[in-house]
Amino acid sequence: MLGLSREITGDFQLLQAAEPAEACVRYLPRLYLDIHNYCVLAQLRDFVASPQCWKVAQVDALRDKVRKLYTIMNSFCRRDLVFLSDDCTALEYPIPVTTSLPDHQS
Repeated sequence: MLGLSREITGDFQLLQAAEPAEACVRYLPRLYLDIHNYCVLAQLRDFVASPQCWKVAQVDALRDKVRKLYTIMNSFCRRDLVFLSDDCTALEYPIPVTTSLPDHQS
């Protein structure tokens, strides 16, 4: 589940970063996933239901992955999920993650 959520987030970022062939890509709901945030279920549901880009192949493939993750979280893992937060704003404006270690020079 964690791997799928990371894959979805990465695919969405690539889709947004590429020069979109379809202008509708700019208007898709944001898709930063934190599976420990209760608001992620509504975010997944909103993305799948979004009317933008219904006939764009990359978006359709992404929607399929999102639908799969939503089904896993809502049906198969419902009782096993532990949500550590319900801060919906954190999903709209995620804190950037740095991949490099700080430089410790004396």
